[in-house]
Amino acid sequence: MAGAVAGGGALLSASLKVLLNRMDSPEVRTFLRGQKLSATLRRELKMKLLAVKAVLNDAEAKQITNSDVKDWMDELKDAVYDAEDLVDDITTEALRCKMESDSQSQSRVEEITDTLEYLAQKKDVLGLKEGVGENLSKRWPTTSLVDESGVYGRDADKEKIVESLLFHNASGNKIGVIALVGMGGIGKTTLTQLVYNDRRVVEYFDLKAWVCVSDEFDLVRITKTILKAFDSGTSGKSSDDDDLNLLQLKLKERLSRKKFLLVLDDVWNEDYNIWDLLRAPFSVGLNGSKIIVSTRIEKVAAVMHSAPIHHLGLLSFEDCWSLFAKHAFENGDSSSHPKLEEIGKEIVKSVIFQKSGSHKSYFVMHDLINDLARFLRHSSYFRGEHDSFERFDTLSEVHCLRTFLPLDLRTRHRFDKVSKSRNPVNSRHSRVKEMPSQMSQLKILQKLSNYRVGKQSGTRVGELRELSHIGGSLVIQELQNVVDAKDASEANLVGKQHLDELELEWNRDSDVEQNGAYIVLNNLQPHSNLKRLTIYRYGGSKFPDWLGGPSILNMVSLRLWNCKNVSTFPPLGQLPSLKHLYILGLGEIERVGAEFYGTEPSFVSLKALSFQDMPVWKEWLCLGGQGGEFPRLKELYIKNCPKLTGDLPNHLPLLTKLEIEECEQLVAPLPRVPAIRVLTTRSCDISQWKELPPLLRSLSITNSDSAESLLEEGMLQSNACLELLKIIKCSFSRPLCRICLPIELKALHIVECPNLVSIELPALNISQYSIFRCENLKSLLHNAVCFQSLVLRDCPELIFPIQDLPSNLTSLSIKNCDKLTSQVEWGLQGLPSLTSLTISGLPNLMSLDGMGLQLLTSLRKLQICDGPKLQSLTEERLPSSLSFLTIRDCPLLKDRCKFWTGEDWHLIAHIPHIVIDDQVLLSIILHSATDATYLHQESFQTPLLN
Repeated sequence: MAGAVAGGGALLSASLKVLLNRMDSPEVRTFLRGQKLSATLRRELKMKLLAVKAVLNDAEAKQITNSDVKDWMDELKDAVYDAEDLVDDITTEALRCKMESDSQSQSRVEEITDTLEYLAQKKDVLGLKEGVGENLSKRWPTTSLVDESGVYGRDADKEKIVESLLFHNASGNKIGVIALVGMGGIGKTTLTQLVYNDRRVVEYFDLKAWVCVSDEFDLVRITKTILKAFDSGTSGKSSDDDDLNLLQLKLKERLSRKKFLLVLDDVWNEDYNIWDLLRAPFSVGLNGSKIIVSTRIEKVAAVMHSAPIHHLGLLSFEDCWSLFAKHAFENGDSSSHPKLEEIGKEIVKSVIFQKSGSHKSYFVMHDLINDLARFLRHSSYFRGEHDSFERFDTLSEVHCLRTFLPLDLRTRHRFDKVSKSRNPVNSRHSRVKEMPSQMSQLKILQKLSNYRVGKQSGTRVGELRELSHIGGSLVIQELQNVVDAKDASEANLVGKQHLDELELEWNRDSDVEQNGAYIVLNNLQPHSNLKRLTIYRYGGSKFPDWLGGPSILNMVSLRLWNCKNVSTFPPLGQLPSLKHLYILGLGEIERVGAEFYGTEPSFVSLKALSFQDMPVWKEWLCLGGQGGEFPRLKELYIKNCPKLTGDLPNHLPLLTKLEIEECEQLVAPLPRVPAIRVLTTRSCDISQWKELPPLLRSLSITNSDSAESLLEEGMLQSNACLELLKIIKCSFSRPLCRICLPIELKALHIVECPNLVSIELPALNISQYSIFRCENLKSLLHNAVCFQSLVLRDCPELIFPIQDLPSNLTSLSIKNCDKLTSQVEWGLQGLPSLTSLTISGLPNLMSLDGMGLQLLTSLRKLQICDGPKLQSLTEERLPSSLSFLTIRDCPLLKDRCKFWTGEDWHLIAHIPHIVIDDQVLLSIILHSATDATYLHQESFQTPLLN
């Protein structure tokens, strides 16, 4: 919890800094004068805040060990929040110019000042000093001390580890290593403390030492600390030497003929050599000596040859609730607060313990559990399948709520990226059914991510009228429930100056009258500070005037999605700050013309433009002015616009990326845009192409009937900058024999071309050829003098061997090519430069013998996967150059390659890194003066340490 505490102090310091700045704002000064409040009173409040702020660093350091200081920090946090609330109210009243005298303001200022005066006096009693604790570390060193009364649900884990410690090794002078592995905050250190202080453990070992290693694995420091820890119970003087040799000699002498227990807590080092140096003095200890290592990293346990590895599991719900209740309720008893108990249990079920996205067996525990249990200033919840307002009933009693956020583990799309999904909004669509009633009472609310409009009083969109402080991002959903356009005006979005991002959504199944939808949207005009806007499933036939007018001059990103009845655009070209414009599913737009641009110049800042799913769009007209319509456009996407014909804009001087997909009637030549670097087409007629942009680096053509002429007629050959060419799902009427490619091409990928039966690769200095899922490809010829990588996958008819592969080939991957069997010549001879070979998905392959693997003298990496009939490697040992061998899903071969006992083990025993399915084998080579002996140890199974 040290990290959490430190973080809490930093947040409090930041809050104080913001609060002090706000107290000096013109709004606050003017309001206080209008209320006839003394300037002296404001200065006193400020001075008290400065006084406590000056000792925050010292308090943050001391609260770890001093509960009185921790209580002082909690009281200060309350006082600061109250002061923030007061300033919020003053700012709100000042903005509304309600300057009538109010004695409550003065009394609130006096009350907060008195509280801070009390805290300022108490800081002296607690010995808190200014300028102390400036260098507070983010991670405090752990100790062996533990308060067992605050530990829940670890009895079984403790007994298991104690049993492992007391187990007597019967194989000579060996030192056992036990690793505790688990994510940060799950309780590894606490469990180790319980074990370390157990009476049976204390009595069993002659010496014990606890060392917090942390992320800086300094051999001298750690060795010196271990020596001091083992010497702590003696009268001898601790060593101050910095010579590692002398320190280790002293440590060796101290441990000689002693049964010792050493705890290395919070280990991050993954370097075997460093660990090997550290352990050198330990070998003199008596049989039964043990080392406990706690770490977040599985590899650390493997490097230290620990056995067993104890993966720290999850607490039961009952234990989690006991832990939560201990901090949240007096004496841990929640019976007198049934509503809060219900909320707390929901928190324990849904928030404190969420599944980790990176490791399915881990759960995430929120580090700030204490703060969450003590303060309800910021609230969030995980969305349920059928959430309703009853779930939030208790919020009506909370008057100081600042944040109300629904949490969702699903990814939310950013505004500045073009989504690959046809219906991107669905991936983050809220399933909350109703909002809490009368949200307008939360007048100082600053964060509200979603508001779902209801039809009943208290849940209508007008409830947003008082929430003038909300900022950041807001999604307003179910706008079809707005039955009175005046209610939309009452929402006062135009007055919400702190909002950066706004999404306005109607329901998919709504049948709102078009004119009614228009009036509602018109009345939902946002503040001019808004940067990002999405309008989704709007049912009107046109957009309101404000969308293309001066009221949203600061708009940076605009998304118009699935507005199916809109037939014309507003003058979006007149938005001077607009950089990203994404238009999707506007089903009635037939023409994009002058109304889209407005007057010249237009779209002066636009960088990315996307049109998608426009079924009746036929014509794109350009103004033809000297400056062009899109002087700064860099990315243009046109997708699924099947009726679009004619020319694309020609004057696009900065365009670097163009994607045209499923626009079957767009047969015009490419626009003359010299700067294009990336060009992608799908289901488009490319037969009219005469030349490609001269600086083009990446070209992808999908689902085209004209690809063979493009490849054979020399158009590509003149493009000196082209580096990547992808041909995907294209139709070929004949074998490809005369491919003309640019000499600088680095990679050619041919994917899913079912009627391609033969291809002859040209003589180029290319880096990689890849051919995927060409089910009828039988012949692969090449004139290439050199290429470095060849990938062949899912080509069941491809005939082997492939003759005369270039001698400089470094990587070869073959997967699901059924014609490749043990009886077929592989053609691997003469590949002295091959460093990587992957063989996968060959159901008829029974042996690797005869492939000539022994001749591959540069081979470093060999992967063999998915061979159900593969039962042997080779008759001779695999090349000595091999460093990595991976064998997966080859059940017969797996048995033959078993560690030490398998029939083929002697053929692979010299390879340093071996992976067989999920087992990792580590190789250690021990050299003597006369010969070399190979000793392999299987990670996670080797029980002892020399």
